[in-house]
Amino acid sequence: MSKRSSFEIKEKILKHLKSSSMSYAQLERKINTGFETVKSNCGELEKFGFVEIKKIENHERNGRFYFQIKITEKGLEFFKNK
Repeated sequence: MSKRSSFEIKEKILKHLKSSSMSYAQLERKINTGFETVKSNCGELEKFGFVEIKKIENHERNGRFYFQIKITEKGLEFFKNK
């Protein structure tokens, strides 16, 4: 199995976020890659304005904080140009 490029991972992140916002853990499972890889790629996408990362203080199930990643209008436009 060949290593996926950073661009491929970012593209998959955006594709999954088109339908709904997700946490790092959810994206990690959907994309089948490590947590740190998802987190760093989402951080880069946020710097370029493709996603918004928001800290949620209280998870409804366990009361712990988590990060919610949501695609922005700029991120959605990426797919219009493809």
